[in-house]
Amino acid sequence: MIVTVLCARRAIRHPRVFTWLIAVAFGVCTLGVLFAVPAVAGAAEDVTGLDNAGKLVAHVCAILWCAALQMTMVDLAYRPEYLRTAMYQRVFAAVVELAVMVPLFLATNGQDVEFTTAYADHPSVAAYLLVYLSYVLVTCGELAFMCGRTARRCRTARPWTGAGFTLCALAAVLGVGYTMSKGSYIIFYALDRPWSLDVEEALSPALSGLAVLFLFAGLTMPMLGGLLQRLRGREQPVQGLGR
Repeated sequence: MIVTVLCARRAIRHPRVFTWLIAVAFGVCTLGVLFAVPAVAGAAEDVTGLDNAGKLVAHVCAILWCAALQMTMVDLAYRPEYLRTAMYQRVFAAVVELAVMVPLFLATNGQDVEFTTAYADHPSVAAYLLVYLSYVLVTCGELAFMCGRTARRCRTARPWTGAGFTLCALAAVLGVGYTMSKGSYIIFYALDRPWSLDVEEALSPALSGLAVLFLFAGLTMPMLGGLLQRLRGREQPVQGLGR
């Protein structure tokens, strides 16, 4: 929440497409993580009367989070003349994903269903999860590429920014690992060759948690670098006056 406020403050002071999108990404991620907490998810079900409401909110937030990060990197990595087209493409992909995913969720949802790999024997749950994971896989793959390329460009001139995007690229790679872990279990279950569910249920949350941590750290490092530069800039004139 604190990081979201700081990013929103930065966006107000330096209004750019990517500064506002970073603030949106942090806000959406914070909301998604909040609804992934069992107590909050249970409260959401009680208030809305919708089973698995917390899971739906968390998954929708994940889609919006990925889309916001994609458009952030498009603004940073591509030429201005390509920006609008690239933005429309990512928005369209996210809208199509949600248009498929949400109705499938509502058609499948019920008290005896949970949208986890433990219910991979339920065809509609498996289909829903594969639709969701496919989008996350593609977006994380693109983010890993764009963040890695941006990190190489900034490594010398802006080391804090370069280090931040390196962490973002690592977060995207971990996101790919998360989707591969859950998706491969579902696919191999459909082929009657599932691997250990206990391992999958331990591995996937670890990968997603690390991805969120690395992403938060990576997106805040450029702000920290800018703050340190401003502090050093203020110290130098003071030291000059002392001489």
